[in-house]
Amino acid sequence: MARSRGSTATPPSRRPRGSLSREEILEAGLLIARRDELAGLTMKKLAEQLAVTPMAIYRHFTNKAEVVDGVLDLFVRDAAVTEHEASRNPEDWQRWMLCTFRRMFNALVETPGVMPFLSTASRFGPSAMAVLDTILGVLRQAGKSERQAVDAFAVMCAYTIGSAGLASASRVAAGERDSEEGLRQIRLSIESAPRPDYRNIVDGAADLARILQSFPFEMGLELLMQGELRGDND
Repeated sequence: MARSRGSTATPPSRRPRGSLSREEILEAGLLIARRDELAGLTMKKLAEQLAVTPMAIYRHFTNKAEVVDGVLDLFVRDAAVTEHEASRNPEDWQRWMLCTFRRMFNALVETPGVMPFLSTASRFGPSAMAVLDTILGVLRQAGKSERQAVDAFAVMCAYTIGSAGLASASRVAAGERDSEEGLRQIRLSIESAPRPDYRNIVDGAADLARILQSFPFEMGLELLMQGELRGDND
C-alpha cells in the first residue's frame, strides 16, 4: 500500500542495551572513513550508523579522539601491509620493503580519508606498533643501525603517504574519464605550452603526461632504497 502523504519513514529500531561492542564501533567508524572520510566522523553519525544513542558509544570510548585512534589502528590491521609472500632474508630486504609499502600505498589510496589523521594520532595502537616493529626488524637484519632503520622507515613512510595523497588527488581530478582519453588530454595540455620558452617540457610531454596520470610510486621507492637508504652502518 502506498504511504499516505505527510507520513514519515519509520526510524531504525534501537539495539538492545549492552549489545554493542568496541570492535563494532570501530568497524562502523572505518566504514564512515571509507565512505565519507574520517574528517566527517561524529559521535552522532556513528550512533546513527549503529542504531544506538551516542551515550552507548561513550560507554566504550572517552571521546572522539579515542575513537579516531582506534579507527586508524583498525585501518592498519585490515591493510595487513607486512603479510605478504616476500622473503625476509637480509639479502631480499629491498623486495620485502617494496611489497610492504606497496600494500600501504594501495590501502591509503583506497581510503584517503584517513591520511590527514596519520600524523595527529595521540598514540600508536597495537596494530601500528606491530607493523613498525616488523619493519624495523627487517631493516636491522639487513645490517642497518638502529638510527638508520628508524630514519629509513620515516623516509619511506613519508614518501608513501605523500605519493598516496597525489595519487588520490589525481584519481579525483580524472573522475570518470577514460584513462586513455585522460592521458591524451594531459599530453595535449602540456604540448600547448610555447616551445621556445619550455622546450624540455614540451619535448617530454608524453612521459610527463604518463607520470601525472599515474604516479610512479614503485619506481620512486626503488630509487630511495637503492640510493639514500643503502648506506653502510656508521
